[in-house]
Amino acid sequence: MLAPAIRNCSLIALACLMTYCAGKDANWDLLNYHFYIAHAWTHDKYLVDFMGAGPNSYFNPLGYLPFYWMVMAGWHSLTIGLLLGAFHGISLIVLWNISERLLFKGLPQAHWLTLLSVLLAASSPVFAGTVGGTFLEPTLTVLVLCSLLITALGCERSGFTNSTLLILAGGLLIGLATGLKLTNIVFLAALGLSLLSIIGVGLRGLIITMTFSIGVIVGYLIANGWWAYHLYQEFGNPFFPFFNEIFQSPDFSTAKLDHDRFKPNSLWDVLVLPFRMVDFHSWIYIENNAPDIRPALLVLFSFAFATKLFLSKVRAFHAPPKSSNVGRLIIFAFFIYSVAFWLWTTGNGRYALPILMLIGPLLTWVIYRVMGNVKQAVTLASFALILQVFHAWSAGNPRWSYAEWTPHWFEVAVPPRLKDNPYAYLSMGTARSNSVIAPFFHPQSTYLSLMGGTYSFQPDGPGSKRIRQFISDNENRLRMLITIPSGREKPTSESFNYWDSLLAPWSLKINRSDCEFVDMTLDQDKALASPASSGIPSQFKSSNDNRIPMLTCALQQGTGENEETRLERRRVTAVFDRIEEFCPLLFSPRGWHLTRSTSGWHRTYLQSDIVVYAIKGRLTLSKREFGPFDVDMGTIEDWEHGRSKFVCQRLAKPW
Repeated sequence: MLAPAIRNCSLIALACLMTYCAGKDANWDLLNYHFYIAHAWTHDKYLVDFMGAGPNSYFNPLGYLPFYWMVMAGWHSLTIGLLLGAFHGISLIVLWNISERLLFKGLPQAHWLTLLSVLLAASSPVFAGTVGGTFLEPTLTVLVLCSLLITALGCERSGFTNSTLLILAGGLLIGLATGLKLTNIVFLAALGLSLLSIIGVGLRGLIITMTFSIGVIVGYLIANGWWAYHLYQEFGNPFFPFFNEIFQSPDFSTAKLDHDRFKPNSLWDVLVLPFRMVDFHSWIYIENNAPDIRPALLVLFSFAFATKLFLSKVRAFHAPPKSSNVGRLIIFAFFIYSVAFWLWTTGNGRYALPILMLIGPLLTWVIYRVMGNVKQAVTLASFALILQVFHAWSAGNPRWSYAEWTPHWFEVAVPPRLKDNPYAYLSMGTARSNSVIAPFFHPQSTYLSLMGGTYSFQPDGPGSKRIRQFISDNENRLRMLITIPSGREKPTSESFNYWDSLLAPWSLKINRSDCEFVDMTLDQDKALASPASSGIPSQFKSSNDNRIPMLTCALQQGTGENEETRLERRRVTAVFDRIEEFCPLLFSPRGWHLTRSTSGWHRTYLQSDIVVYAIKGRLTLSKREFGPFDVDMGTIEDWEHGRSKFVCQRLAKPW
């Protein structure tokens, strides 16, 4: 009994070591909504805030609470990271059991194949980049893989009681995972379809399917039933702001949000994706650089195995499976269905973490079946592991963004009056929502994110009623909140004029005599001085990317946009509306607010991550940092007179 305990502790220790080496997680989502939504739930802010962290403000907050509580309790960042990493390491224990009990059951020296399976799973760059961090995916992967294991074991066991309880627990776990984050619905569907495919629709299959379905429903309702009901009561949409094309809430766009950032455009994209994942490049299947040779090896060895079966005239694939093979077949079917559903829905590698970790055991299994000899399979799988580790290591730190381990996850300097007095903050972040600072202000402060990287509310469009109500209710305590530009110099008169132009459609302007500076950093050796109320302290001049200086100024009633600006906005808005009507494939959701830039106008499109700019009479589009970049769309006059030659089609990926 001691050996499994030592083994499990070793696997947990491996996850903790990977956490320590990767450093403190400083990902974009953490700085935008991970921290905020737990704070908003803890202080019951959802009825008073609106879009405090943008559209992601309304995700189920339960999964983010442990991290939030540990940070606010003042725990050392390394302690927090190691605790999260230890829990994430349970996935490795589950994969060990999947390999030992289902894939390599009965083989001599199977423990070596099992060990390599788990190490190949841990070598996934996505797991290495998220372990011990704030993303929910490695946490929920534990639930998904546990569900897969016990459901497969339940289908192999005889006896109604033992089998039923395991399958019920399997449905419960994957229901919990789906309730905590809806992207896991691909695994729920894959596991349910696997049961139907392998067990069949006879009496036993019907009992298993019903039992699994009951578990799923109970698990989902426990995790998300209360939250969905809360959102439905408040917004008329239990998934607000998503799926609003169905529920038609007046507080958000009713366009279908089908995010295509990583989705394949064609069958060819699907076929070459495993080989493209080998490349050292970001935005292939995940935002950061995460080269992975394992999918390509799995495809190649699977092809070799299929060829071997064909040439040796092994019995047909459709032969009834033996009872001892049912669990293994469920694993295979789950993997295939999951890949198909994942590519169909998002193609985002972070949402595919259970799949990417399963590649380790499946690659080891198919290598063994090709080689037909345990010793040769161990040798070849060991070589694949060394190659994968070296390849992934060559790409650098696997985290999206990282910082050194420090006594606190965030080092923050906030002026005393912002801590002592509740204000209503109107965030104007176009790259970040700025909501990460919310827990360090007065707990009764309220937040509204007026614009972001992929949305901007119209003064007379969806959500405007709530925004105007927010402004009206907090008229005497409104403050603008914005991240200081990267130069971090003292804001110039031109900067204030530009910010005023963004506020003008809402009849607001900045009170320049009432501004405060706030400093947040994730760095190790940067001591923070108390910000002054005027002038920018010297530490703001640092160029370190992990320092987030912010400016907050009081707001007052403004006169709105002048006549010249209104006429120009009306003209350019009509052109943008024509563009959206002409090509909804690329430009959706329609009708976001047209935002002033320093040199023209732009509008953002959440579905495709496209930004269209109108500058000096010409229109260009860009997909920001992952391309294509600066695609010329013609002149404003061409669109006004129907002479544009722009072709409405999916944009080719630049790599």
